Parts: sequence; C-alpha cells; structure tokens
Amino acid sequence: MNKENPTFEELIGEENVESFNEINEGELSLVSALANKQVQLAQELASLEEAVKAKKEEFRLTSEQELPEAMQTAGLTEIVLSTGEKITISEFYNAHISKANQDTAYQWLIQNGHAGLIKNEVSLKFGRDEERVAEETVLALKSRGLAPEVRQSVHPSTLKAFVKEQLTSGKDIPTEPFGIYIGSKAIIKKD
Repeated sequence: MNKENPTFEELIGEENVESFNEINEGELSLVSALANKQVQLAQELASLEEAVKAKKEEFRLTSEQELPEAMQTAGLTEIVLSTGEKITISEFYNAHISKANQDTAYQWLIQNGHAGLIKNEVSLKFGRDEERVAEETVLALKSRGLAPEVRQSVHPSTLKAFVKEQLTSGKDIPTEPFGIYIGSKAIIKKD
C-alpha cells in the first residue's frame, strides 16, 4: 500500500485508522455509503435519460407521423378531446446543411442573392452581409504572420425560416443541399 496516497479501498481495509489523518470508522462508513449512493444515482440518471430519449422519439413519431396520417385519412385537420385538449395539424419545415452539401448549398445561396445568410467566423463573429470585412480581417491577420481559422455557417433557425419563406412564397429552392423536410405535426393546445 502507498502510504502517501492510499486508495479508498486501502483505507477501509486498514485496521489502524489513525494512520490516515485520524479518520474514524464512522466517517469512512459515511464516505463509502455516499460514494456508493453517487455511483447508484449516476446509473439511475443514465437509465432515466435513455428512457426520456426513447420517449421523446416515440412522441415525435406519434406527433409527426402517426396522428397526422390518421387524421388526414379521416379527413380531419382539428379535433377536440373530451378532456379539453384541442389537436390541430400544422405543417412544419425543417432544413439542415450537411458538411457534404455545404459547398453546394453556400454556392446556391450566393448565386441566388442570399449570401447574407452565411456567417463568417474568424475568432470573431461576423454578421450577415459582412463577408468582405471578414475576408479583409483574415488577410490583415495573415499579413501579420497569423493563421486564423475561418469558419462559415448558417444558423439553423435562420435556415428553417428562410426555407419556409421561400417555399411558402412559391420560390424554387433545391431540396438536396439544404436537407429540406416538410412534414405535418399534431399540436396539442389546452382550451
């Protein structure tokens, strides 16, 4: 046993408790019990988090597929339950630019007058329509011998709003590079 840094298990197994800075057996028992309690709680939390994740997926499947499809088949867009909840079917828009499609999506945005959606980042965040300033900053930093990291992105909420605006106004937008998904969702409201 290492006397300078004994493990907890070594401490518990020792008969001479005084050699460990006068920790008594009651204190060691309490520490042991609380340590085991924390390990148990961590395991329970991990299990609960998995259950919540599974329940969220089940909820998503019901609210975005099963219930909207069943209501559509029945010719319904809205129902009121006997418990007072009102369920309506609403269309929703989702979009995502994957790494694989990033160049294509950004080129499309630039060529179609929407370059302002693309944000440039050089350890500072540059807003919409500041691409020129970002490029000048990068060049200025490089001229000083620095190697800035440049990252471009389109905020997910901005992209979703843009896609919805384009599609609802009848404008053509390619679905592939933007990962566009249009679906229906059952929304529950309490009256």
